[in-house]
Amino acid sequence: MDLPDPEARPELFASTAQECLCVVMLAFAPIMNSANQGAMQLALPHVSKSFNIDGGQLSWTVTSYSLVTGSTMLVMGRLSDILGRKRMLLFAFSWYTIFSLIIGFMKSDIVFDVMRGLQALAGATAPSAAAGTLGTIYPNGRRKNKAMATFAAGAPLGAILGLVVSGICTQFISWRANLFFFAIVYAFLTVGIFFLLPSDEACAIYANKIIAVVGGAPLIVKRDWRTSWGLIKELDYLGVVLSTSGLILFIYSIAGASSAPNGWGTSYIIALLVVGAVLICSFVVWEHYAPRPLMPLFIWKKKGFALCMITVACGWMDFQGVLIYFASLTFQHIRGYTPILTTAAMMPQTVSGIIVNIIAAFVLHRVPGRILMIIAMSAFVIAALLWALDPLDLTYWAMTFPALAIVVVGADLAYNVANQFSLSCVTPQYKSTAAGIFNVMTQVASTIGVAASTAIVTSQIGPDIENQDRAILHRGYRSAYWFAVGMGGVGLICSFFLKVGTQGGKDSRPVPKKVETEPAEVDESGESNPPAQALTEEKSSTEKQTSTEKQTAV
Repeated sequence: MDLPDPEARPELFASTAQECLCVVMLAFAPIMNSANQGAMQLALPHVSKSFNIDGGQLSWTVTSYSLVTGSTMLVMGRLSDILGRKRMLLFAFSWYTIFSLIIGFMKSDIVFDVMRGLQALAGATAPSAAAGTLGTIYPNGRRKNKAMATFAAGAPLGAILGLVVSGICTQFISWRANLFFFAIVYAFLTVGIFFLLPSDEACAIYANKIIAVVGGAPLIVKRDWRTSWGLIKELDYLGVVLSTSGLILFIYSIAGASSAPNGWGTSYIIALLVVGAVLICSFVVWEHYAPRPLMPLFIWKKKGFALCMITVACGWMDFQGVLIYFASLTFQHIRGYTPILTTAAMMPQTVSGIIVNIIAAFVLHRVPGRILMIIAMSAFVIAALLWALDPLDLTYWAMTFPALAIVVVGADLAYNVANQFSLSCVTPQYKSTAAGIFNVMTQVASTIGVAASTAIVTSQIGPDIENQDRAILHRGYRSAYWFAVGMGGVGLICSFFLKVGTQGGKDSRPVPKKVETEPAEVDESGESNPPAQALTEEKSSTEKQTSTEKQTAV
């Protein structure tokens, strides 16, 4: 049996039109989170008036979503690997639709925040399930690079989409209208995913054809609820409790420090931070001994994976933690822009993002990932420097415009390289788990970036930001931008030591294994797998049953 041609359309799709529609729909998985946060951030002044809240209470309208998303991404990624990625995508898109409608009618800020937290379960599920789907369907090659570049465009462009929708809705209708808009969008996407995306069973059969040639443990084809329930019972529940509770406490303490009575000196903030860190460390230790780990530690042992995640985390602290967050505030509080004008000012990111992703699709198989990451981190540093050095009354076109265009170069290149590299580090059984780790790193890094930069600004100008003179605000915001320069600089230094090659080139494609004398493999989870020749059509029915039972246990 030969490997599928990596440059041909996967046989799972009946036509190129179906393939393109599916890739675009999957790109709305990363769009979900960035658009949600961008739309809500722009609408914050109107949310404040609607609920008559400000300060720490107002911040939770945004933070409640990121808190739940960041703390449950790892769990939802593993569930996607177990239950089936299409099933989890359907859950995520439909769940997001329902709660967007519910949230739009909320009259209490507390209930609003709770519903936002529940809505975030969709945001924790969709990106990992979608990335795992693409990673399984496409073998390494230029066609996969194009599909993944389209998918990667969703993360930075989603924030712009959120700003555009929220700007129009907030200016001309109501801030609640943007929730109803996205409810309609994801309702249509749910229907599209149901009818057009290949089933989990079809994806497993297709992936097993490749596995039969290159070796490894085959995927489970039969995914009925009885089989799924058996796998759920084997889930690492202690790992779920430790990771989720640890991340919740850790993110909560960081995000809530700026609104606490004494800031970082508040006793319960310090206590929650310490307890959260201890739980996360306990989770890592437990995963070393867990029989069915939630986050298999072999992923972190892959050459270059840990350093790549650290580099991306530094970049995202610069990008979403500071530059995107304070750009909107700068336009509204210092320049006095209306929501719709703020949206227009942010549009260079959209155009730049489209161009960069088109370029990435054609260079990932030619240019080593290390070089692309160096370029990405350099773009983060340059963009932050332009914001930090921007005088108070300088025209928008001189430094702000190029800063907005350049920062997306960093975001799109870094996302493309790191996302594909994390998927390439694991076998098909763990694609969504690896994607979950990558998304947790970016989410937590963004939260830390916002908290740290907000604390820096508050220490400079005080907690009452909205009523400060624009010159004082400008000085405080510049201190946050200098923090972004520092984090981008750390990421740039790390990028020089990365060991990431080309993505989709001939050297990165799977090589058929020799089957004449090949011994049984041992996969990353420690389970023994049959050699490649045992996966051929001549395998007896008894051997097939044994292999299936063995994989079910995994």
